[in-house]
Amino acid sequence: MKVFSYKGVNEKGKEVKGVVEANSRAGAIALLKSKRIFPYEISEIETKKKEFFLLSIGKTFSDKELAVFFRTLSSLLEAGIPLVEALESFLNETKEEKKKAFISKVIMSLKEGKSFSESLKFSKLKDPIVLALVASGEKGGFLAQNLSTIADILEKREEIRSSLAGALIYPLILITVSVGVIIFMMAVVVPKIVSIYDSMKLSLPTPTKIILSISSFFRDNAILLIFLILMLSFSLPVLIKRKRKLVDKIKLRIPILGELLLYTELLYFFETLGNLLKSGVPLGEAVDFSINTLGNKNLQEKFWEVKEDIERGEKFTEALLKKVENIPFVVVQLIKAGEKSGNLSSMFLKSSNFLKKEIEIKIKNLTSLFESITMIAVGSIIGFIIISLLLPIVEISTVKKF
Repeated sequence: MKVFSYKGVNEKGKEVKGVVEANSRAGAIALLKSKRIFPYEISEIETKKKEFFLLSIGKTFSDKELAVFFRTLSSLLEAGIPLVEALESFLNETKEEKKKAFISKVIMSLKEGKSFSESLKFSKLKDPIVLALVASGEKGGFLAQNLSTIADILEKREEIRSSLAGALIYPLILITVSVGVIIFMMAVVVPKIVSIYDSMKLSLPTPTKIILSISSFFRDNAILLIFLILMLSFSLPVLIKRKRKLVDKIKLRIPILGELLLYTELLYFFETLGNLLKSGVPLGEAVDFSINTLGNKNLQEKFWEVKEDIERGEKFTEALLKKVENIPFVVVQLIKAGEKSGNLSSMFLKSSNFLKKEIEIKIKNLTSLFESITMIAVGSIIGFIIISLLLPIVEISTVKKF
């Protein structure tokens, strides 16, 4: 199948544009005319570009853009605008080719009689929570409400992700600048001072000798070190991918940061589970979708074990405490209350709200801790270098006095 971009007019005389798949240019024109669209400009998208569209369409929208898309779509549906017409309004306003391709595929699929959830899946949107909530909304007749819920979930995801990134940006910038300063000192400043000490034939103290040895090592092996860094940067992602489960297990055991990562994963899980149950999705199916939202493979495996225990008749809290470590006490009590009252969906959502507040507190604490540790570590290293370089001068001054 080839991909064609087109511009034309519909039966109402309104200008439309988009992307269509067909075996040939004539086939694309015939397909468009069957949909009462009369193209005046049509061109094939290059093969490489087409493959790029088809491979990357699932990543066409960021979570933030998807949130805006679904919230706007929800508002249009609540206003009584039909789904296809609402999507066509997006198509006419969108300028990016990838987004146009995505929306066009959804519209084409809907016109072929597929459901909205099937059309989204056909268009390579893979997010399980989005597909599950759209499907349950279609079945229950509250699609607009569920689209708004999807937008809330995606916005919360983006907010947490941005907070985590923000917590690390300043320390990373500080480390990067500091490493640059240290490299400059070792590569430029230290050799010049060494030449002065050599000309004076001074007996150097141990700290100075250590700094000079390190500087010499870096200068003599610069090419080798650059090669090793490049090799590591290419091989490390491959190694992490192969040993993903082990790496994810180690992540959860890192002091402070591990707990923050655990709380973030639990937030996604409970928020998804609560919203799916609220939308009428059966517990077993809701748990399946929720487990697939977990990014940590080690934790994902533990939750599959939790599901197996639930299917054998165990209570959710019992299975959770047995399989997953470090679950917050408040979350356990909330879920227990939900089991007793029969209102699990509400308690799962309360658990996610509790976790969100805890994450915000931990991010603030982590930011302060990272900043302090980074400044102390970097200050100590630079201070040691400077003191080591000044020691011989201090010793000379002391000897001259006597």
